[in-house]
Amino acid sequence: MSHDFKPGDLALVINSNHCANLGQVVELLRFDCSEKVSIPEHGARCFTPNPDRMPYWVIRGEFVADSTLRGVISCTVVACLQSWLMPLHGEFAPEQRQARELSA
Repeated sequence: MSHDFKPGDLALVINSNHCANLGQVVELLRFDCSEKVSIPEHGARCFTPNPDRMPYWVIRGEFVADSTLRGVISCTVVACLQSWLMPLHGEFAPEQRQARELSA
């Protein structure tokens, strides 16, 4: 599935290793398809392995995630497969919908 995502867009999490993350609206920070998707927001050595170079987005929200050093953690920035995200454009974008409701 291909999407026209760009940094700053909003997306909905539609798949996750933790059910607590499903249905969350997140902000897209940056695209990465390297072998190690770096997440410096959580430390210089924080990364998500990506040996197959799948398309990932680093996203911001409130998440439950797995850490190799600390086990299951709460965090605000994670790497997510692009295919696990649904773009929020048009009628789905919360800010646009709220603005239309206020002007009506």
